[in-house]
Amino acid sequence: MESLNVTVETETRRTVAHLQGEIDLATAELLKKSLNTMIEHQSVSALEVDLSQVSFIDCSGLRVLMALKRSLQSRGGTLSLAHLSPSAERLLAAAGLDDHLSARERRGPLTPA
Repeated sequence: MESLNVTVETETRRTVAHLQGEIDLATAELLKKSLNTMIEHQSVSALEVDLSQVSFIDCSGLRVLMALKRSLQSRGGTLSLAHLSPSAERLLAAAGLDDHLSARERRGPLTPA
């Protein structure tokens, strides 16, 4: 089992969370705590989640991302997914959520906001 690493890049009112590893039942709580801490302790109105280095994601990860999106929207913020790994693309499509969790870009380098 591969672990999950979360690194953060913060700009003015925009934060990018770079995820690396597996997002599953064993790591979903870590993801939830890490991302909630980011949006609670900063004045983040836009959170971008970079999934390019996610080797596996299941419904546990999807549940965390959907809850985070609702939390940000309730405060007028936005969540966007960027650089989806093949695993993330497959899961979003299979769940029918590829339109609900907007993907800013499909794989590739981050571009400045």
